[in-house]
Amino acid sequence: MTNGLSGPRKQFLDVLRVLATCAVVLMHVLTGATDVTDASIMPEYRSLLLSVMDLVTWCVPIFLLISGYLFLNPERTLTYPVMIKKYCRRIALAILLFGVPYAASELVVAERTFRIRMIPEALKMTLTGHTWSHMWYLYLILFLYLITPLLKKVLRVLPVWGVAAVMAVIFLGSSVAPFLNKVLDVNSIPVLPDGGVYFLYYLCGYLFAVREVCVDKAESSGTSGKGMEAGLDTEPVRGKRIGNVWLMAAAVLMMGMILSRTLAGFSIQMAYNYPFTVLLAVLLFAAGWNGRRDGAASTAREKTHRIPWQEAGALSFAVYLVHPVYVNLLYKFVKITPFTVLEQCGVQSVAAGQVVLILLLAAFCLVVLALATATAWVLRKIPVLRKYVL
Repeated sequence: MTNGLSGPRKQFLDVLRVLATCAVVLMHVLTGATDVTDASIMPEYRSLLLSVMDLVTWCVPIFLLISGYLFLNPERTLTYPVMIKKYCRRIALAILLFGVPYAASELVVAERTFRIRMIPEALKMTLTGHTWSHMWYLYLILFLYLITPLLKKVLRVLPVWGVAAVMAVIFLGSSVAPFLNKVLDVNSIPVLPDGGVYFLYYLCGYLFAVREVCVDKAESSGTSGKGMEAGLDTEPVRGKRIGNVWLMAAAVLMMGMILSRTLAGFSIQMAYNYPFTVLLAVLLFAAGWNGRRDGAASTAREKTHRIPWQEAGALSFAVYLVHPVYVNLLYKFVKITPFTVLEQCGVQSVAAGQVVLILLLAAFCLVVLALATATAWVLRKIPVLRKYVL
């Protein structure tokens, strides 16, 4: 099995998928709780909640980076028939099979009854993008898939520096400029649509793929014999060291983001176009990408790895699709959230409350993640779903 490319499956992509999926679940556990909780009980925890959001918002950008890395690889040929029949069909089926029931459930809850006409109504809602909020990503990735063959033709004639220039413009217009407008409390700085940042992540994955192609070609045409053997022996170690540097840089950035919220009281909140989120996602992907050769050179060791990254990575898409079911069950039907439990704990100080809240968020995340993973595992046992959707 591969990650969508010819050659052996790349473990670092599965690691990133699994970690990003866990981050998505934690993000929705948090946002779902705040959506159904009286805001008056949360002011003293605002900095903590913003810090947690800063630490998980890189999840969707990582998914887009992975997609760009795989689909925009210059050595991969993707025609419209292949893209539509294989990849777009998969996303479209996922939107219908999951989006329609989710939309129908909203109608049932709103009217407290079920009507047969709710089915076509739910279908219409899904086709127009009015289903559960987490499904927005599927509409986005479907659009990116549809333009991928055309985009690949453009990238073949556009030099890498030209792509980098386009990305710089998007970053400045869709991320930095809106950030400065918020910080300075002005509207005078011209901005690009916020959605442009998703295209930026997709192109960023392309740059990693181009870099990898260049490195591989340099190695294949480089030294031979003893020198080549020496190069192959040291390359995994070198790649791992560089990956650790990027990982340390990401850790420093995370710490800075936390301190800006907790000590400096920085309260401006942005979505996936937050400049530091952009930087954090790229650093995390760079850490995984640079360490990829260590995994590729240790195939035997991977097979006995304690963590089954490949199996877990295969479940990630299904986990993404179903995890809000359990978030909604806990919050809207069982009526239990991390904040309701925190109130019942009767903590006497804000510091203690923050510690308890972190533990509660982690516990709720683990419960939802476990239930969603079990559901995903069962769904992937259905041959049709496994082959065409999940």
